[in-house]
Amino acid sequence: MAYCENEFNQQVERKWIQRAFSSVFILSLLLIVVLYYTFLPDLDEHIFLNGVLTDAINFLIVVAIFVIVQKANLSTTAYVYLSIGLTFWTAGLTFDLLDEILTQPLFIGIYVEDILRTAGMLLTCYGLKLTMADLKRIQQCLSKELTTDYLTKIANRRFFYQHIQQLTDQRFTLIIIDIDFFKSINDEFGHDVGDKVLTELAALYAKTLSQDCVFARLGGEEFAVYVPDDNQQYAIDLSQQLLSIARTIELTKQRNVTVSIGVSFKAADESLAAVLKRADLALYKAKNNGRNQYSLA
Repeated sequence: MAYCENEFNQQVERKWIQRAFSSVFILSLLLIVVLYYTFLPDLDEHIFLNGVLTDAINFLIVVAIFVIVQKANLSTTAYVYLSIGLTFWTAGLTFDLLDEILTQPLFIGIYVEDILRTAGMLLTCYGLKLTMADLKRIQQCLSKELTTDYLTKIANRRFFYQHIQQLTDQRFTLIIIDIDFFKSINDEFGHDVGDKVLTELAALYAKTLSQDCVFARLGGEEFAVYVPDDNQQYAIDLSQQLLSIARTIELTKQRNVTVSIGVSFKAADESLAAVLKRADLALYKAKNNGRNQYSLA
C-alpha cells in the first residue's frame, strides 16, 4: 500500500544538495578557525573555563541538530531553510567560542557573531515551521489513507464500522450490496476488468448517494451504505435505484453487472451486531431468490 504518495513523491532524491550543504558547513567552520589563527593568533589574557565549556556545549548541540537534519526525510524547502539556518547559527557559535580563547576585534563580537547567530535562529525557526506543516499534511494524508479503500477511493471497512459504532442510540438504515457472480467476472474477463467494475460501480454509487449517507467498501465485492434514518419507503426507492445503476455497467452486449442488496433498520435500543446480522440475512435471501434484487429484514 502506497502511503501518502503525492506527499512523498515531492521528497525527491537530494543527495547532491546534502553533500553541498555538508561541505559548506564543514568548510565554513574550518575557514573561520583558520582565519582566526592566521590573523588573530593572540590568546586572550583571561580565559574562563566555564565560558569555554558553555560555548563548546552550545556549539556541539547545534552541530548535532545539523547532523540530524541531514539524515531526516524532510521536504526540500524545509531542509534548505534548516540547513542554512543551522550553518549560520553554528558559524556564529564558532566565533563566540573562539572569542573565549583568542583576542578578536570588537566589531566581530558586536556584529558578526550576533548577526550570524540571529539570522541562523530565524531561518531555523522558519524551517521548523515548514517541517511542522509538512508533518501535519503527512499525518492528515496517513489518516485519510487508513480510512480509505485503496482501489475504489471510498471509505473502507474500518471507517464504516467506526462510524456506525458511535450511533448506539440512533435509528438508521443499513444497506449491504454484493456484486452478483463477481468471481466468474474475474475468471472470465480477468482481474483488471473486475477491478474496473468495482471502481466504476463505486463511483456511480458515490455520485448518487446523498452527503448524509456513508458509503464504504467492506471488502472484495461487498459494499455498505449507512442512511441516517429508518424510512422504509426511502430505503426501498434507494435500493431500486442502486439495482438500476449497477445494470448500466456493461460487461458484454449480452451481459451487464447486477447486484444483490440486503436492508435492515436499526431500532434505538438494538445492538450493531444484530443490525449487521439481519442485513446479511436479507442479502442471502436476495441471492437465494435469484439475485439482482433487494430484500428487507
